[in-house]
Formats: sequence, structure tokens, C-alpha cells
Amino acid sequence: MATTKGRLALSFVTAALAAGSICAVTPQETLRVNTAASHLMAQRAQLGLDADHAFALRTSHSDNLGQTHGHFAQSYKGVQVWGGAIITHTDRNGRELPATNALLTNIRLNVTPALQSDEALAMVHQDLAPKGAYAYAPTAELVIYPVMTEAVRPGRGASHNLNAEDVTTEVLRYTLAYHVHTELENDQDGIRQTDYMVDAHTGAILTKWNTLHTSAATGTGNSQYNGVITVNTNSVTGGFEMRDMTRGTGGNTVNNSNHATTSSTSAGTIYTDADNTWGDGANYVEGSSTTAANGQTAAVDAMFGMAKSWDFYKLVYGRNGIDGSGTATYSRVHVSNSYDNAFWSDSCFCMTYGDGSSFTTLTALDVAGHEMSHGVCARTANLTYSGESGGLNESNSDIFGTMIEFYARGGSGATIGNTGGNWTIGEQLASTPLRYMYKPSLDGSSPDAWSSTVGSLDVHYSSGPMNRCFYFLSAGATTTGNTSTTLLPSGMTGIGNDKASAIWFRALTTYLTASSNYAAARTAAISAAKDLYGAGGAEEQAVWNAFHGINVGAAWTTTSTDTTAPTATATESGTSGTITFSATATDNVGVTKVEFYVDGVLKGTDTTSPYSMTLDSTTLTNASHSLVAKAYDAAGNVGSSTAVSFTVSNSTTPPPAGTFAEVEANDTVATANAVAKTYSAIKGNITVSTDKDFFGITLNAGEKIAIAMTGPTGVDWDLKLVNAAGTQLAISQGSSATENITYTNTGTTAMTVYANVYAYSGTSATAYNLGLTYTAGTTPPSGTTYTEVESNNTTTAANVVADTVTKITGYMGSTTDLDYFKINVAAGRTVTVGMTGPSGVDYDLYLLNSAGTSLKSSLGSTATESVTYTNTGTTTAVYYIKVLAYSGSSTTTPYNLTLSR
Repeated sequence: MATTKGRLALSFVTAALAAGSICAVTPQETLRVNTAASHLMAQRAQLGLDADHAFALRTSHSDNLGQTHGHFAQSYKGVQVWGGAIITHTDRNGRELPATNALLTNIRLNVTPALQSDEALAMVHQDLAPKGAYAYAPTAELVIYPVMTEAVRPGRGASHNLNAEDVTTEVLRYTLAYHVHTELENDQDGIRQTDYMVDAHTGAILTKWNTLHTSAATGTGNSQYNGVITVNTNSVTGGFEMRDMTRGTGGNTVNNSNHATTSSTSAGTIYTDADNTWGDGANYVEGSSTTAANGQTAAVDAMFGMAKSWDFYKLVYGRNGIDGSGTATYSRVHVSNSYDNAFWSDSCFCMTYGDGSSFTTLTALDVAGHEMSHGVCARTANLTYSGESGGLNESNSDIFGTMIEFYARGGSGATIGNTGGNWTIGEQLASTPLRYMYKPSLDGSSPDAWSSTVGSLDVHYSSGPMNRCFYFLSAGATTTGNTSTTLLPSGMTGIGNDKASAIWFRALTTYLTASSNYAAARTAAISAAKDLYGAGGAEEQAVWNAFHGINVGAAWTTTSTDTTAPTATATESGTSGTITFSATATDNVGVTKVEFYVDGVLKGTDTTSPYSMTLDSTTLTNASHSLVAKAYDAAGNVGSSTAVSFTVSNSTTPPPAGTFAEVEANDTVATANAVAKTYSAIKGNITVSTDKDFFGITLNAGEKIAIAMTGPTGVDWDLKLVNAAGTQLAISQGSSATENITYTNTGTTAMTVYANVYAYSGTSATAYNLGLTYTAGTTPPSGTTYTEVESNNTTTAANVVADTVTKITGYMGSTTDLDYFKINVAAGRTVTVGMTGPSGVDYDLYLLNSAGTSLKSSLGSTATESVTYTNTGTTTAVYYIKVLAYSGSSTTTPYNLTLSR
């Protein structure tokens, strides 16, 4: 084990929209996006969101149709909602067009994490178990993560041959989590990029996935894959460097990694040459010089791929480089030894190429175009690299890698053309291609069409259906052979590379979001075809048919342009407690969603029949109300039900004797309800997610209180005890509304403590009850030894250690356990903490200040650690001792802390 553990850095990315603060490319674009942003905030209720939601502009662009598009990320209480997004569209006259809505609704969550970010990073570090250094410091972003499931739409059961549009994605629950991104590039671990979702309360790893996106002078380049070519270089003292001064701010470069994989040298050095003639055109001989002519060949092909990819995006679509702003990139070749991979990294904003072992050097043109296209995707739709969106991400790179090859071999100017390229990926690297666009299953692993299992495949295989769809869209489908499918028995006519590529580029940059699946890709491509070539034309028809050819949506028919609105009826049941809204809805081509409005205000949405939702009756007044259901179809047609009147009558039955009834508003310590000892129970309600209830309770010296909470099912409410300053004394954070805490006043005088009930998730009209049990006692004598009391896994839950204590005993019960102890150190005094523990484990020791910032740490490879720190202030300071299990744990042998101050 290395004694230097590369302690992890934090990068929080949480943002809320402030109208007027948005910066776009032009004044007109800025005005349009600002206006759209203001409208989003004003329309939150209609979008199914409450006042806790906001929007952050991720990117915006204006296109050659004169339209402006703003890509907004969704946040809740200042925390990003993973996958939640909306794209606004404004026409050339400033009129708003229908938005692309991928927002997530019905979020009710406490966004205060129990774990600090460094604790989440430590969990990931432990799971990843790297043997060497990180290439870049891992980052942790607090997010609201939707745990999703797929459900078959009614009437389309398991016996039916499911189409992508027969399945809907539903949120099972929302979880506060840290999204952690890691990148390893070293000789011990190889090259790995792994993302995690870590529960911000328990530290459990919810999911993880591989995010490695694989796949002004002129000189003469002898390339391996492109013949003798002209390469753009830069004149320097003593010769030339491989820097293209005509593309990218400061010039795109090719760097020599010279077999390094460690982060300190992974950028490599820019290639130089004395006579401006580069390479020998032959495959690299493993182990030979990387700077000789044979070693330069990989650099020649990498530079050619960068130049052609840059020109493709610039000249065909007017996009200035990968990020649209002309930022220079670089390629690094000869990374590691016999490395069978190529990949894009958004952290270094660069491409990386291995020399191959089962492949030849991986700098083929379509591979280079594939990698740069990962960068373009990251700066536009940013498709998450897992599940169906990950397959679309990988397919997007295959599509544009193929188009770049067609463009370089047979296109010019703004025209891609249909000759010169081919419909396989990496065919120059080995005897067989890596992937086959026209029939993906030829690689032995990729499916030819969508099925309900596509999202569970590796993204390099789940890309197959979209690759084939694009082939059909461009080149068409035959009735026999590898370019045919039984889903299109009569075949179909393609629209050529230029139109197919334009439709997909617009879908990517204008309509797709991070969480888009295959069904969403179809919708995006249909919208793009309509924008570019008009509704109902050959191009839109081809999109319908190409997607139908991979089992996503229906084929085009003469009735595909739908103008028929759905019909809907609504019903309501219940007058108090939980009330239920229901609706039936029908449409000639199917209903996509039903919205429920009460008195004209949107209360919820359901996308699956039978359509229904529940509502806490206490959110409505005791009066008569009006319910309307609105049904939508895929074409955007809307049908409304007849208004239904219903009455709300909430109960005001008083609580039983001996029970204190909550009096609102009591949402702070300062406004807490005072509860006398004559009460043995408290009854209260949480009907909105933002409600917090505080009750003041007086404890005599030495007195103990036990508080037992019970509440309604289907919610997760938590209970804690704080002092008058708001400092946490005890907490219980289970997954229901049943919680228990105890606390003893160890002081010599009476004190007031405050029981705090709050909603982690869910609300209810059903009350909760707090049972109060008091136990008289005497103040325990001060001692010199303190024994840990769980749970003390955060600074707010830290054990308070008296000034007389000189020894602390505790246990690290698991590798996720964290122990905190709160101590006082007088002004001018030096505190020394020494730790000893069981053999065969690696525990680490920290000293933190009152804000939780690390002041000192001891990170050896055993459980013997020591830290010393002097309080140089003029007043007594509060510090926290933190013990962390870096590896190993023991429930039988304690660790011991000696404490002097």
C-alpha cells in the first residue's frame, strides 16, 4: 500500500437561475434566452414544478434557420436534478416554440447530505482501489438521482413483441447522491474512467459505470492509413513542430506520450522534426523509437484525423471546433505499451491513441472522427454514458466518425457526399471491422434492433440499433441480405448522407438531452427533419421508417400527420386525508400523458394508463374545487375533460388527552412549541415538503429523554435533537417515519433541547406521533476515558468529549464507518492526538476545525497515527477528531486515542 493516498478534491456544481445573468453568444441570443428563462420560472406550476425548482443555462446556440435554443438543467433547492432538463426554442421572430421537456416532477426531498463530499469520495476510492495516482483529482457533485424502472404501457403485455414506444420509464424514488467522476492513467491501473452515484446519507454505492469514451507551415506526412498527405505544422527554432496553426486557438497539436500512462507525463511533448517530412507510412514497431520516422507515423494520422474532423464540423455545420468556441485540442499517441484502445477525455480535452496489440496503431480516420465527436456530444446533448443514452452517445460517434470518413474521402466544402467512405468502423485496424453500421450483429455482440434489454448492454453494443437506423436513413434498406430487415419487408429509400447527417446533427444539438433514450431519439429526429425539410416530406417519412426498421415507433402511413385530439374524462374520490384523481383517455394513435388541474393549477402528471394521482387534502382549503384532466398525444394534440366538482373537508378532531397538539408555525428553534412535562406525546403534521417542526423540551441535570416517532406509511421522515444554538445532539434517519432517539443532559444545570421532525421524502395528511419518556438521573462524574457512542459519522453527530477526557475508545465496525469527536482547546494550547489500533488494518486520523475543514492529518499504512495542532487564537476553539477506515475494520478490537491539550 502506498502511504501517499492522493486525497481527493471536490468540485461542486450546483446552480440556480437568476434572470438577467445569462451570457450567450450575441445580444439577440442573450435576449431570447433570458426571455425564455424568465418564462420557465413563471411557468413552473404548469410544468408540474413547485417554487423549489430552478433552471441553470448549460449552453445555447442559434442556427441557420434563425432559431435560438437554450439548454437548461433542472435544479431542486439548489441541487442539480440528474437527467432533468428542458430545451427552449425561439423562432427567428422571437416567438416561443414548444419546448423539449425532459423535466422530472414530484420531487420531495431533503437536500442536506448526512455525508460530506470527501466521505463520498473516500467510499469511491475504497471501491475503486487504485494502485497508482489519479490522472485528475476525482470530483464530487451533489445531485438528486432518480432511481428508474421501465414499465410496459397498458395493453402491450409480455406476450406482445414490444416496440420502444410500448415502454415507458418511471421514477421509483429520488435519492440525494454524490455523482463522482474518476480518471486513472497509470502503469499499475492502466487507463480507466469510472463514474459513481453514492447515496449522500448512507454512503452506499447506488450504481457505477465505465465512462471511457473509446473508440503556419505545411509539411509532408507519410501516413499509415491515408497515403502521402499535407500536414499543417508550425515553424520553430531548429525545425518544425506538429502544431496546426490554422485550426484551434493557439493551434491543435499532436503530442508524444512515449509509452507513459502516469498523470504527470500523460500530456506528452509536442512532436518536432528538422525537415518537415514526417513518418514512414508503416505500422509502429512496438518497442522502437517513438520520435524516429516510424514513430512519427501515428502522429501524422492523428493530425490528419483532427484536421478533417475540424473541417467537417466547421464547413458542413458552421461549428467552430469541438466546443463551438474554437478551443484547441490535442492528440497524444504512443500511450502505454501495446494499448488496444483510443478514447476521448473531456478532462484534458484531448484524444488518446494506443499502439495496439491485436490491432494496428489506432489512429485510423474514422476512429479519430469518432473520438472528436464524443467531445462534441459532451458540449451539446451530453448524453449520459450508460443505459440507452450511453448507446446513443456511442452511436453518435460512430455516425459522425463515418460521415467524417465520407467527407474526407469524397466530400468538399459543405457537402459530405455518398462516395469515398464505407459503413464499417475501424476496418483498417484489423482483418475484420470493429463495428458494422449496416448490420451491427455481424460483430457477434451488437443487436440489430431495439429490445427491452438494450439498455443493459455495454454501450459499444447498445449503439447497434441507432447505427443501423442511421444507415437506413441515409442509404435505405433492401428486401434481402445484410441491409434488409423483416420490420421493413418492402425496404425503404434513403435520403443520402448530407440530409441524414444534417437531421442527426440537429437532433443532437437541439433536441436530445442527457437522459434521452431510443424513443426520445426518434422524436428528436422527427422534429429535426420537420425543421429542416418541412413536415410530411420524404425526409420526415424516411425518419419514421428508419426508426421503425429498428423497432422504434411506427412506420410512416398516409395518416401519420395526426390532427385528432384525445378525449378524456375525470373523476375524484375522497374528501379528506389522501384524495385520488383518476382519468380515462383515448386517442386514435395513443395517449402520451394526462395532466391533472385543480382550479386551473397543475397538480400532477401520469404517463401510464390507468391515469391517476393522489393528493394530500390539507393542501387544499375546506371548500368546493374543480378538477380537469388534459390528455396529450404524440403529435401534441390536447383534449380536456369536462370539469368535475369535488369538496374538501379536512378533519379538525383534537388530539387525545396527554398529547400536545402542534401549533404552526414552529419551523425554527426560535418559534418552537414549548412542551411541558405533563405531556407524554406530541402530535403533528407534515403536509408540505418544506415543513420543519420544532418542540422545546426542558431536561433537568442528569435527566434522560427517549423520543419514539411513528407516522404514516409511504413517507420517509427523520427526527433529530438540537440545542438552543441549533447544534445537533442526536439524530435518527431511517427509511420510514418510525424513528427513535435518546439523549441525557450530562450537565450540572437544566437545559432546553429541541425535537425536530422534518420530511426527507414524501408528505401526508396523516399525523405523526412522538412518544416522550423521561428518566430521572444524576449528573455522571467527570472521567478521563470516553467510550464512543454510535452513530457519530458526521460532524453534526459528533460525540461531545469533556475537557477532562484523556483517552477515547472506539470501533471501526466497517470500511464505511466514520467516527467524529468534538473537543475544546483553550487559547494558546496545543492538542496532540495519538492513535493505536488493531493490526492488519489501515485507519487514518484527522483534526478538523469547527467548519469541518481539515487542519492536520496522519495517513500512514497502519492504525498507528498522530496529529498535533496549536490553537493560536485568543479564545477557546472547537475542533473535531475524525477517524476513517482506509482499509480493513474490526468489530472486536477497538482503536484508542490518547488526548492531551
